[in-house]
Amino acid sequence: MGDYAAYSKHYSDRGFWSIVRRYQDKIPFLRDAVGLFFCLKDPATPRWVRVAIVGALGYLILPIDIVPDFIPLIGWVDDAAVVASVLAYVRSRIKQQHWQQADEWLQGRAA
Repeated sequence: MGDYAAYSKHYSDRGFWSIVRRYQDKIPFLRDAVGLFFCLKDPATPRWVRVAIVGALGYLILPIDIVPDFIPLIGWVDDAAVVASVLAYVRSRIKQQHWQQADEWLQGRAA
């Protein structure tokens, strides 16, 4: 896994939800990002998992990244790679409850 902890300084709950709401129809890995968020907020989640998640979500909300998000089709590729990498690293710590919370949020936005 890359050293995504460096991006944690860019993370905030408010910033995460701002990006998610603004670009929700353009982020192909939205469920993964929201699932990671709910894992982060679970008090039972180990610290090392939280550090990895905060780094990934911090990269997601970073105003300037390797491939600018506004570029059609490829703008989210780097963000997707970071989220996928961290997801693979912490997958065993993400509970079914976190995915259910993500799904409920996703269903609520469609209503």
